[in-house]
Amino acid sequence: MPEPKTFPKALRLRSPQQFANVYASGIYAADQTLVINLLANGLTTSRMGLSIPKLSGDAPTRNKWKRYCREAFRLQQHDLPVGIDFVVRPRKGAKPVADSVADSLKALLCRGASKLEAGS
Repeated sequence: MPEPKTFPKALRLRSPQQFANVYASGIYAADQTLVINLLANGLTTSRMGLSIPKLSGDAPTRNKWKRYCREAFRLQQHDLPVGIDFVVRPRKGAKPVADSVADSLKALLCRGASKLEAGS
């Protein structure tokens, strides 16, 4: 039976300190859609945090970014590298499109995981 594709609180970055730790690592990967900051967490799961600034657009647009990022992580979480805390934010000027967000998330996490391995 396949594992359920959920997004429980255990897979989220929730405290300001967790976000600060990820940003302080200085490791990131970016493309034309997303920017992802990464930090190895030593766990058997990866945890995602979202940072959608007001410069990304009006409230409906920001909510769309959040929905698309959460859904991309939820559906692909078993195919993504594990042991990473990461914060996702949209690239300046990018538009929220579900397929490009999903593709970008997977590609950037794989690229970022190799950066983390090279750095350790």
